[in-house]
Amino acid sequence: MKSSENSPKHASAKLDSAGQVPKAKVWIVLRRAYHSLVGFLESGITSRGVALSDFVVLEVLLHKGELTAAEIAKKTHFAAASVEITIASLREQKLIRLRSHAGKQQSKPSFKLTERGRELIEWLYEGHEKDIASLFDVLSNQQQFDLYQSLRRVGHHAAGRRAVPTTSQKGGLTPWQLSRAVEYIRRQAARPITISEVAASIDLSDSHFRRAFKIATGLPPHRWLLSVRICEAQRLLKEGVTSLSEIAIETGFVDQSHFSRAFQKIVGVSPRVWQRDHNLQ
Repeated sequence: MKSSENSPKHASAKLDSAGQVPKAKVWIVLRRAYHSLVGFLESGITSRGVALSDFVVLEVLLHKGELTAAEIAKKTHFAAASVEITIASLREQKLIRLRSHAGKQQSKPSFKLTERGRELIEWLYEGHEKDIASLFDVLSNQQQFDLYQSLRRVGHHAAGRRAVPTTSQKGGLTPWQLSRAVEYIRRQAARPITISEVAASIDLSDSHFRRAFKIATGLPPHRWLLSVRICEAQRLLKEGVTSLSEIAIETGFVDQSHFSRAFQKIVGVSPRVWQRDHNLQ
């Protein structure tokens, strides 16, 4: 039989009696708890068939009312380019609409929920609040209040102590910037996006982004974008049901000629030869 001194209950008692916990351990537990909470709540949203970015923007409009794109970006902490894409998607779904001011010319268009959008986010948010409540039911009301006060103090203490770096120590993109930029390229590669547009998605200038991206990945951003498009083209070639002209358009090239030149430059052979050599035709 194991000694009671080795039981979790006894270990907790020893920790309490010591009066302190290593700060690194507090951070590890807080980080794990945060990721667990976020993962659970995000799965609750996506399981209802709504993109996370759509939910965040709809939620902000639900609570704040009419907002411009810049105001939405500020409140959601999304990059301006990401907000524009989300707004376009929500308008296409008729979940938000452009706010019209009779007799006035709008210098900065603002957006508000449609009735359909309000019904959707209210339904989603009702479920979201229940999910949040179910997670915190493990704590008493007093414990929840203490946690709230403690995290507020930590947050205020951390705010402003260090600006978010725009590059890593070696001059490349920070992990979150690289992740967001690569994801933006992947999602938008099928249309003729520009590198300036990708840079704007993480709030960097064109020149700064080009330099930092190459340091982080070893490739200039246009070469990375080209590789993403070529990989998608190879997938379509493997399927063998789409014409070269259609593949060119679907992968963001101007036309078949442009696609064929780019493919040969990257792969070393033309699309037709690559398809034939792989017995995929």
